[in-house]
Parts: sequence; structure tokens; C-alpha cells
Amino acid sequence: MKKKQVLIVEDERIVADDIRMSLEKLGYSVCGMVSAGEQAVEKTAKMRPDVVLMDIVLEGKMSGIEAAEVIRSRFDIPIIYLTAYSDSKTLERAKMSEPFGYVLKPFEDRDLQTTIEMALYKHKMDKLLRESEEKYRTLAENAYDAIYVLSQEGFQYANPAFERLTGWKKEDLDSQKFNFWDIVHPDEIALMKNLRKERMPGSGEFRIVSKDGSVKVVEVNSAKVGKRRETRKIGIMRDITERKKAEKELEKSLERLKKTFEDTVNALVSALERRDPYTAGHQKGVANLACAIAAEMSLPKDKIEGLRLAGLVHDVGKIQIPTEILTKPGHLSETEFLMIKIHPRVGYDILKEIDFPYPIADIVLQHHERMDGSGYPEGLSGDQILLEAKILAVADVVEAMSSQRPFRPALGIGMALEEVSEHRGRLYDRKVVSALLKLVKEGRIAFE
Repeated sequence: MKKKQVLIVEDERIVADDIRMSLEKLGYSVCGMVSAGEQAVEKTAKMRPDVVLMDIVLEGKMSGIEAAEVIRSRFDIPIIYLTAYSDSKTLERAKMSEPFGYVLKPFEDRDLQTTIEMALYKHKMDKLLRESEEKYRTLAENAYDAIYVLSQEGFQYANPAFERLTGWKKEDLDSQKFNFWDIVHPDEIALMKNLRKERMPGSGEFRIVSKDGSVKVVEVNSAKVGKRRETRKIGIMRDITERKKAEKELEKSLERLKKTFEDTVNALVSALERRDPYTAGHQKGVANLACAIAAEMSLPKDKIEGLRLAGLVHDVGKIQIPTEILTKPGHLSETEFLMIKIHPRVGYDILKEIDFPYPIADIVLQHHERMDGSGYPEGLSGDQILLEAKILAVADVVEAMSSQRPFRPALGIGMALEEVSEHRGRLYDRKVVSALLKLVKEGRIAFE
């Protein structure tokens, strides 16, 4: 490994020789010994040593401190001061030249070595830090998003993108007259301050007002760095105004789509109820009951909405069944009942062509399936059946039994609850029935 080169600047020859011998014994290479500040600058320019040992007090026009300042600014080489004694003013001046250490004369070899190695390491780390800062500064200066650094005193840094976004120039930010809250929309300041309880805004979405008065929506992500009293906040701010406009348009589009779904469902319900007046209101009643059960079971809102729509059209397949069978006042024959049993499949065939955002067609297809596989039309069982279909099955049975039908009077809610209770786990899902019974017990649903 190449030995580290050391330049000795000492105006006492005997002391310089002692230092040279100590350095060579410690494994360093002495690239020169000079006695004046001017010579130190010239030798440094020529030899470019790894470190300079500089006596603070030198004879001649240039002191050790002055020579050190020139070497530091021109050549970026670490300086270690050699000193026996100096007054407080001289030491204060020495500190201002940012030395990498001090060696007090007379010194021990181990102290000299420790000081040199620490100086070399610190200089290396400082250089890496400067390079890293330069690298990230370049990235920040060319970034699309606004980047800024805030302290309790105000702005420490803002990149060109920040200027473009807010309209505030660097000279405005550096004037100490600018505060981050100056760009926050007045309608949002109170809310943001209550949420954050601090002087510097944190992260989130809010509106800003640019210097030209234009309002923009921004997304901010920030992080605190540094010690308690020296806390800084580094933030990245992105203009999401156009994205927010697009989201609003999308919301409007979804609302229009939802209305189209509703209109489609209502048209199907109306068509069925005109053919079968006895079931008028049945599908709406089933939908409401199913949604109440689903909410009690903590299903997500989107699943509950899909269940509501499925409940409103669960019997739409009956539109293909002759009216005289639907409205027959007596018991159905085996053949007639077989015709009734095809309505889930017919309903599925009608609904599968509609681009619903929920599995409505499948829920309708399965709403007469039973947990033990005894249902129809597929004979599905257990986990093969959608949860929404299990809920709809219970709601359908309870609503149907408690309502008047063409072939019988209303059986009442008591008998309906007895039916699902007696057969829970075999025909009906246990959790679904338990949720229904809890709703009834607590009086949170009522039946006419």
C-alpha cells in the first residue's frame, strides 16, 4: 500500500527533524519540510501531499493560519496544526480556517498517528459527503417535482420545480419574509394546523395558491431530519391538479354508470311485477333484508351494493314463466314446479350479458342453492356457493314465508324464522342465520 505523503511546515529545524523521524517510524512518507507559509503553499501545489502538518506561528510574511487557508481553499488538503502555545485570538483564527486536528508540542508518537489518521478519515468522509450532496443536488435541481427543505427559521432550499409550481423565486424564499403557510389556500390553513399542531406543514393533499393567484392541488410527502432543536423537514410536492380533475370526471362517469345500472334493474323489476302482481315488492323486500344481514356480517360496501342489486332482480328469470303458473291460486303440479325451478338459470342468462361491476348473474343463479347440495339448479354445496347467494337465500325464504302468495296466505315471520333456525347448517349458512336472528332480537329490522 502506498505510504501517505506528509508535508511538514515548521520553522525550527530541530523540531522539524524530530517530526520527520517520528512520521517515518510510524510508516508515513515525508514529501518535504519547509519553514515559511509561502513555501508551504508552493510545496503543496507541487507535491500535493495527503496531509499538511502546519506550525501556527511562522516567521515571514504569511503565517501558518494564512497558509492553511490558502491550501484549504485551493487544494482541498487536510491541515493539522502544530502548536506549543498560542493566545486565544490566534487559536480563534486557527479554528476559522477549519483544521482537521491539532498536535501539541511536545507530542507522543501515538498522539501524532491518531491525529493524522483521524484527519485523513474525516477528510475522506467529507469528500464523499460533498460528492453525495452534489449528486443529489443535481437530481433535485432537475427533478420534475418540487423539492424543498424547511427549518423553524424558514426555507433552506427550494429547487427550480418549486419555483415553477408556486411562482416564488429563490430570492423571495431567501428573504426570510416567505413562510410556507403563505402558499396554502386560506380555506385549508385552519384545518391543516389543527391536524398537525406544528409550524411546518407535513404530508397529504391540499390546495395552494401560486404567486399569480392560481389555485392548484398538490400532494406533499415530507420527513423530518436532524436533532430536536435543529429539525429540518425535507419535502416533495407534486402538482396533482389535472389528476384531481380527471378523478372528478371519473366519479361523475361512475355515477352515470351506476344510474344506468339502477335504471336497468328497475326496468327488469317493473317488467316482472307487471306480470306477477303478487310478488310486487317481494324483490325489494328481499334486497333490503339481505343488505341488513350483510351489514351485520361486516361485508364491504361494494359487496353489499352488489347484493342489493342482485336482490332486486333475483326473480327476473320468472319473466319467461307463463303468467297462469305464476298467478295460480292453488298448489303447483310437479311439472309446473319444474318450470318454476328454471327461473335462476333464465335470470342468469338475462343478466350475464349486462356488464355489472358485481357478480350479480352468479348470485341470482345460486340463490336457490342449499348448503347440503339439495338446492337447484346446479346442486352446489358449502363453499361452492357465493356468500352473497347464501345471504340472498335466507332473505328470500324469510320474506316469502312472511308474505301472502297466490297459493297460500302469509305464514308469518315466526314460522319463517323457525324454518331458517331449524335448518341452519344443513340448508342455510349458520353465520347468515345467526346475523338475521340477532337483528330480529335487537329490533333492528321489522316485518310488516
